[in-house]
Amino acid sequence: MEAPDSSQNPPPSGSPGHELAGLLGPGGVSLDGQGGVRFADARALELLGCADGFELERLWERLKGRLEAAGLSWNGASGSGPAALELPVEGEAAPRSLLFDLRRDPESGGVLLVASLGALSGLERDLRLTSQMRSVSQISPAVAHDLRAPINAMVFNIEILKEMLASGRAADPANKDKLLRYVNVLKEELSRLHRGLETYLAYISPRGDKQETFDLRELAGELASLLVAPARKQQAQVRTELPEEALPVEGNRYLLRQALLHLSLATLTGVPKQGLLHVLVERQDGTARLRLYGTAGAAGVEGAAPEAEAAPAPDFELKLAPEGSLAQLWVAREILAAHGGRVQAAGPDSGAVPGGPHAYEVELAISGNPENGNKGVR
Repeated sequence: MEAPDSSQNPPPSGSPGHELAGLLGPGGVSLDGQGGVRFADARALELLGCADGFELERLWERLKGRLEAAGLSWNGASGSGPAALELPVEGEAAPRSLLFDLRRDPESGGVLLVASLGALSGLERDLRLTSQMRSVSQISPAVAHDLRAPINAMVFNIEILKEMLASGRAADPANKDKLLRYVNVLKEELSRLHRGLETYLAYISPRGDKQETFDLRELAGELASLLVAPARKQQAQVRTELPEEALPVEGNRYLLRQALLHLSLATLTGVPKQGLLHVLVERQDGTARLRLYGTAGAAGVEGAAPEAEAAPAPDFELKLAPEGSLAQLWVAREILAAHGGRVQAAGPDSGAVPGGPHAYEVELAISGNPENGNKGVR
């Protein structure tokens, strides 16, 4: 096998995307029909810890058998998925975690893609952070508008108190009740501002980034409170339905907040004017279920818009666009899967949520319930 000629494959130049692909993308090893190596690009050699093609030939004698044992087949036979292996590299204390994915060609062998599991894990974390920032940026203008309201009210009442003090009317016993009223308004508005800030900061600050047991009702109520401003911006309302009994679940509160926010915003986009976004929590079949769905508004309410034909519920496939990844739903699914939960999307004609433009159902195991095992995501 010939070593790759670097002069024929010059380092990528130009856009940062090409450079990033070179640093994080997979490498390729061209194989013949019997699994012999024909050629390897520079990225594959780097990941495999080989200086040139001759070192790869020596490594391949050992690596080929391990890959076959992991299920890879070189002769075009059906069915083998990616294989993850730990590969010791000379001079490195810890083995490299690599993912091997064979793209077969029955006539000419195929290409073995080699990727770093560490790089893939880092990309997943970056994608999760990007999705979080996308969702937070969607709600921030409306939340900021609502937070200005108590600030404006406090400024107004402070100006009135300042005027009363400057004029000497504050010393008049007859104005005692009026002064107390202004002070109480300041206290109420400050409390309102504090609650709004705490709720908003909970979605951008990793203070809850740990495993703990908490009541799912708290998370749902907090989510509904956060969504009031974005819903009002599109002339809709949020309705919360919570059970009386506690629904303890175990997980990372910070990550679950992100997942539920992604799903909620996907639901809210389908809620028409004068419509309702429902946040429903219930106990069913030994699990805690949170349902997010939209309706066209209560019947008979003046000004309620007629129910519009709904678009299909977005799926959980990873979407890409020129401006970046549109992957909030995919990230939500992965977070819930890591918590042993599941999420499914339902359209308005599925019967799950009559009249709802979009619907998402989340199930999490109730903590301490022996009947609950881990559930997959469907």
